[in-house]
Amino acid sequence: MSLKLAFSTDNWRPEWWSSEKCFARIKELGGKYVELTTATGFNLLEGLGFSPYVSIDHDPYEVRDLLAKYGLQCVSIDADWPIWSHHSIDVLNKTIVWADMLGCHTIITTDSDKYPEGRTDTEWLEVIRYHFSCVIPVAKRHNVKIALEPHGYLTTKPERLLQLVTQNNSNLIGINFDTGNSFIAGEDPVAFLDGVKDHVIHMHLKDVSEGRAAAMRGEETGIASSEVALGEGVNAENISKCLDIMIATGREIIVSPEAGGDILTTKSVRWLKDLLQQKGQAV
Repeated sequence: MSLKLAFSTDNWRPEWWSSEKCFARIKELGGKYVELTTATGFNLLEGLGFSPYVSIDHDPYEVRDLLAKYGLQCVSIDADWPIWSHHSIDVLNKTIVWADMLGCHTIITTDSDKYPEGRTDTEWLEVIRYHFSCVIPVAKRHNVKIALEPHGYLTTKPERLLQLVTQNNSNLIGINFDTGNSFIAGEDPVAFLDGVKDHVIHMHLKDVSEGRAAAMRGEETGIASSEVALGEGVNAENISKCLDIMIATGREIIVSPEAGGDILTTKSVRWLKDLLQQKGQAV
């Protein structure tokens, strides 16, 4: 198995660093690969240099050249918009084209904790199937895969997530498995992953603090980032076992540790590299 350790710019959201400052820090930490968080439109904070997010309305070649300045490669892009919404079609299609121009071939999306009233789960599955059907032709043309993350009402249910990524019968739709979201939603991350591992192409690694687990587990469908470093929470053993599952598949997987802020990110990367070295994995 070949692991690609990607650094998410979203990790530095608590510091409100610019994307370029994130790139510089990733290089300092010995990183090669970047998970970029994007948005549509323009945001004043980004313009002033206080946001790690990048608008896909910018020239992608400008972003590509900025990555090259720091010797980095973008391997995944967050294009999150609830997939039950018709707006997800436009967001995904635009991001797919933008990603291809940047040289990136994996984008990540998800749902949300609450859905509009008036439809059954079965009806929502059909709505989402239609939305993906409008996106797959663009993804095929640009050779971009879509990784669906468990972070909402349907996606944190193992059987529903599996249905969501298979009902279009396309190998361009896979899973970005999140160890923290699956845990906080009340699931066993290890059992969850084992049931969907054949479709996983990307992973978010999050630990969970003991206090947060006690207060929120089974009540929420996800957390933005870990408030403890990887290895310091109650989800550390699950992360290790989840990595074992994916190592056994022999496939190339992007793994991205998610922790809030520079200090926690630095500690998380150190713990993850040590863990992977113990497992005979070089990143």
